[in-house]
Amino acid sequence: MQIEWKDGYKLGDAVIDEQHQHLFALANAFLAAKDSDAQTQCAMRLYKHTREHFGHEERLMRELHFPDYQAHVDSHNQLISRLNAVSDTIAKGSLTEQDVQAFMTDWALHHIPLSDAKLSQYLATR
Repeated sequence: MQIEWKDGYKLGDAVIDEQHQHLFALANAFLAAKDSDAQTQCAMRLYKHTREHFGHEERLMRELHFPDYQAHVDSHNQLISRLNAVSDTIAKGSLTEQDVQAFMTDWALHHIPLSDAKLSQYLATR
């Protein structure tokens, strides 16, 4: 399975859009990883990218006084918690392809086009 980037996911902020596209590439690499070493490397790259991306997005929301800031930060924290759980599952040797698919699909195909879309709409009014 691959997760396909669509231009409809763009928010209108060049940095965030580039980071989201990179997230899709990382997600696809994670989905393709077949052993725990490869999965661990993918999880580490994803975690690093996520921290940088969420930091940028949250700074932008604070600067623009985004009204749903706290709810959005909470959703970021939930994704980080889920990524930590995925990492724990890798360490236990019990991560399945379905686990990775569910996590990455939820993030890439739900958080970005739904939660991040609210930020996009807010950006458009500014």
